[in-house]
Amino acid sequence: MSELNASVAAPEGEDGNPLEQSTITMVDVLEQEKELEDEYAAVLGASDEKSCTYAKGPIGRQALYSCLTCCPEARTDLSKAAGCCLACSYRCHENHELVELYTKRNFRCDCPTSKLGKCVLNPQLTGAQDVNKGNLYNQNFQGLYCRCKRPYPDPERTVEEVMLQCAICEDWYHLPHMKAPGSSEKWLDACSEMICDGCMDAVPFLKDYTGLALQPVEEEQKPQEDSKPKQDEGQLKSDLDRSISDIMKVSEEEGNAAAADEGEPSQKRPKLDNCSRPKPLKEHQGAAFWTNDWRKSLCQCSECLPLYKELGVEFLLDTEDSAKTYEERGMKRAEENSSYEQGIRALASIDRTQQIDAITEYNRMKDKLKEYLQSFAASKKVVTEEDINRFFAGMRNENNGQLGQPYFCR
Repeated sequence: MSELNASVAAPEGEDGNPLEQSTITMVDVLEQEKELEDEYAAVLGASDEKSCTYAKGPIGRQALYSCLTCCPEARTDLSKAAGCCLACSYRCHENHELVELYTKRNFRCDCPTSKLGKCVLNPQLTGAQDVNKGNLYNQNFQGLYCRCKRPYPDPERTVEEVMLQCAICEDWYHLPHMKAPGSSEKWLDACSEMICDGCMDAVPFLKDYTGLALQPVEEEQKPQEDSKPKQDEGQLKSDLDRSISDIMKVSEEEGNAAAADEGEPSQKRPKLDNCSRPKPLKEHQGAAFWTNDWRKSLCQCSECLPLYKELGVEFLLDTEDSAKTYEERGMKRAEENSSYEQGIRALASIDRTQQIDAITEYNRMKDKLKEYLQSFAASKKVVTEEDINRFFAGMRNENNGQLGQPYFCR
């Protein structure tokens, strides 16, 4: 559970007014709350938290979880892995060992199938459904990520972990563990999507588009005439003769190719007139970091479309498929019910004294909640929804007791 470090300090100043010297307001608390809301919305905001998504079939993109309690064999055998949707993680796998998978594309919830066989939200289907043959499972379902095959968060790491998800294989990679020319954490703000080096090799036509990707900054090397090795006259003549020979050879080959084309049937020549796929500026090696809207530049001519299907990457043509678009949908949905916005509007209607009273009451509640949860931590007991409801019921009773008896004028 995240702890909001909010406190009130109101020492008396020269004017003797403690309210003018307060070091925190309710706005600070609400802003911290908004950070948590944004994080929640980015991952979960566009997923259904009340209904199992099995009946909807494969979902374009949704938050998923792997249950290692129900599928312990998945730790060593990936064919035994299973994933459940957000609602099932709450209702069917509460208190289980769940691996958060962030989001996956075109995945159908496994909860009602024979792999898991215990869907509280679909009791009529539980265990009777065949496995979802269209689902794809990678090492993330085992709680492992990157080439280093380590968990996240990694208990052995002492520094902050920076990981990026590949837009094709959807595995997560540590930035230093990727083969990428000039990759840097400075790219993270500008990077919209990343495709790992393995997927770039598996989908080679994407290398034609690397002009749209972030380019490594090469250090400018100023020529230093004094440091250049001097060539003697004989070496220069030899190089010149070799260059002339190469030019004559290339010209001869081009002439032969042109003569061959004249006799070649037109239907056998490559039809590239309608193709908008660019030619690569240079041979690309390693992962590629893409800017926003790069997918809109992908060619969809009759020559290129079969390539997407053949290589299983037709989803690249869907701009709604990206994780960033999913996050934006979640953020927009969350804004409609944001407690931050509601809190700001409420604060605008009360004066400074009432704000201080509110934050003081908040701190009292926070301290009591911390004390209440410490007993669970000491006994290693899992905190349930009923425990939290019991706490707040006690707080309400305590507040009502402090109101005292009503006073009636006679």
